Amino acid sequence: MRTSTLLRSSAVRPGRRSRLVSVPVTGAAALALVLTGCGSDDEVGVGDTDVVEEDANLLEEETEMSESEMSETEMTEGDAADSTGAGAAVPGSFVAGDVAIPQLLTGADPQAALAELPDEPAVATQVPVFAVPTGEGFWIGTETAKIWVQLVGQGESPMDVNPGDRVSFTGEVVPNGDGFVEGLSLPADQATALTELGYHVEVPAGELTMG
Repeated sequence: MRTSTLLRSSAVRPGRRSRLVSVPVTGAAALALVLTGCGSDDEVGVGDTDVVEEDANLLEEETEMSESEMSETEMTEGDAADSTGAGAAVPGSFVAGDVAIPQLLTGADPQAALAELPDEPAVATQVPVFAVPTGEGFWIGTETAKIWVQLVGQGESPMDVNPGDRVSFTGEVVPNGDGFVEGLSLPADQATALTELGYHVEVPAGELTMG
């Protein structure tokens, strides 16, 4: 019958290859197809295989770019972290290398701790002036953690330093020499404190800055 003929013609004939529906392939899907081996030559045409390979290559290139961008970001963040380390110019800091000097002054034996300082410049950034008993030197820090700053070099310091000011400088922590404390004519309690500490900071007078 004609009706039977129509029904047979609408069915899929044995051995007849089904037509594939073209579906966009994302980079991730393409890579999955390549890795798993899905899609044989019987299912995907030559043109479709080329598209899969191109998508996989594009995904690989994008991954490499992302890793490169991450490395650059980590380097930038690392540089920023280094700029704010222990030796950085942070307001209120007073360091020699990576050692914070004020912490040593509050220890059980400040003199022994100062003797172990690294052989590097002592850098002060906006540290507070505690007392100014003479014209060529002053105390920085606090009542419980202070150290004497001795200005050295030709001429007097052009700065008028007063208690409560903040100063910045690069100097050197050195042991008190013979007769050093006596030559300062300090009040008795301050002379005793400096003698017991055993060290002071020498700073070229012209390199002292306010703030």
